[in-house]
Amino acid sequence: MKKIDELLDDYSLQNDNINVNEEFITRDEMKRIKNLTINKVNLQNKNRTKKRFFIPLVAVMTLILSFAVVFAQGGLSSIYYNLFGQNIKYVNEMGTVIDKNYSTNGITFNVASMLGDENSFYIIFELIKENGESFKQSDYIEFESLILDFNNSGGYTWYEIEDDDASDNKATFILIGNTVNKTVGKKLKLSIKNLTEYTIIEPENMLKAYEFLSENNDYLNQVLKENKNKSAMTETIAENISDEEKEKIEYMNNIIPSYELPVKYSKIIDDNNIYIDNIGFVEEKLCLRILREDSEDHSIGDIYFENKSNTDDKLHSDFVFSEVYEGVDYDYYIFNITNMEDLKNYDFKYNLVNKVSSTNGEWAVTFKADYKNTTKTINVNKKVEIQGKSYIVRNVKISPLSVTVKLINNILINSENHNHNLQDSVNVIMKDGSTVKIENSGISTNTLSSTINLIFKQPLNMKEIDYVRISDVEIKIQ
Repeated sequence: MKKIDELLDDYSLQNDNINVNEEFITRDEMKRIKNLTINKVNLQNKNRTKKRFFIPLVAVMTLILSFAVVFAQGGLSSIYYNLFGQNIKYVNEMGTVIDKNYSTNGITFNVASMLGDENSFYIIFELIKENGESFKQSDYIEFESLILDFNNSGGYTWYEIEDDDASDNKATFILIGNTVNKTVGKKLKLSIKNLTEYTIIEPENMLKAYEFLSENNDYLNQVLKENKNKSAMTETIAENISDEEKEKIEYMNNIIPSYELPVKYSKIIDDNNIYIDNIGFVEEKLCLRILREDSEDHSIGDIYFENKSNTDDKLHSDFVFSEVYEGVDYDYYIFNITNMEDLKNYDFKYNLVNKVSSTNGEWAVTFKADYKNTTKTINVNKKVEIQGKSYIVRNVKISPLSVTVKLINNILINSENHNHNLQDSVNVIMKDGSTVKIENSGISTNTLSSTINLIFKQPLNMKEIDYVRISDVEIKIQ
């Protein structure tokens, strides 16, 4: 079954004239992206608020510049090396130095470099404090808005990474994007508005969940209350809505529990205006309700249960929703821990996020995606069936960075059901038999066609790729 975060990996564009939409990523997806980042760059655990944008697009041509030039810029080389390791050699000619910036209110916004292929790209950008102040008190930075205007159909995410000197006056970010049509050779505009710096605090008084519940049996035998979120969703299904929206609501309805813990107005743990109000089991899931005071300045960062014998085994929440009682904000977390015997193996862990400072202003940089496109296009024109629906594989585009599959929808056969379930339908297989790991994915559909884009976790040696598998069709890579 898909997690909530996976639902937002699919996006649909029904026509080429829609406007830019900004959509917040779910908490679970935020944590998933953050954990991928931490594992890759070996950074400390930093909570980040992420946004994803979906934009309609046009295309045009290529151009050049050796990635060796990027290496000549000093710090940039270490950033890409931290991301890709030794595999950086497979994209050695696919990057370009941008070095375009704009300054206001004591901060310079610099777009440093770009690396990409026909449908995917990485952009490194920086914030630099002009007065010499340091970012060392900031564990992460959040923008009120960050918009990449690339006049194309696609999506992108971004996160902060560690630069060469964590205590200097520079903060470094990476943006990862994919598009339906070519981005290379086009003019792009990256803009940000109003930034806020935050620090991460490890709480001194951590809840010992198993011990607390063992000593307080009343929390194990609570009178549960009906979950109004679920009842409201059931009423929505009865309204006159599209089949696609109905499917999404029914899916959410199956995940959301019918009952939840009552509000206890208690303070099991009191730490920097964060209170654990209630804990217990509901429908064989461990549930936590946490109260947030001064939510603008203080909030929960990462929250999970860690296996006592294996610190790599971390259980993040399967589902989170927010509630308001008597004007107070609560977050309700649901974990896949079924009973006390299961809980005995885990320690509760979390951290707190506190605001350090804010800087208001708007920064924007226009630049050209002037990198070398090494994408190989393979024309296929073969029929394929994916999740019971018929398509024609028009072509496969592959580079060391990503693979993009263009499908033609069979309108006649698929006329009764216009929904497309293309998740996990494409895999890249190496000559040693291994399946390539994926960092980011994007799916775009309309009436006539569908596009699947997968960005690899590490750049690949094209000579070692055996084939691309689309459902039960295998496309050999020569």
